[in-house]
Amino acid sequence: MATRRSVYGLCDTCGFRYKLSQLKKNSYGLMVCPSDYDNNYDMKNHPQNKAPVIEEKNFIRDIRPDPNTDRNGAWTAVTITFNNNLKYWNLI
Repeated sequence: MATRRSVYGLCDTCGFRYKLSQLKKNSYGLMVCPSDYDNNYDMKNHPQNKAPVIEEKNFIRDIRPDPNTDRNGAWTAVTITFNNNLKYWNLI
């Protein structure tokens, strides 16, 4: 590697000539000039390009309801017919 101060390099993005000390390496491994350098927020490392970590920490221990002994103790047959409810159908 050259150690002189007048060593020049080309920006891999725009192609302009800069001093080698001005060029920086981005997250893709390219040597870019200060105007093309995106700091930590380039297309690869931008926070919006990363998937969010979503963890559900609320666990339900017993998802079944409590047994209801006071209601639904015995199944009974339904005895309502259409003729019994005819007065309700006339209101519609």
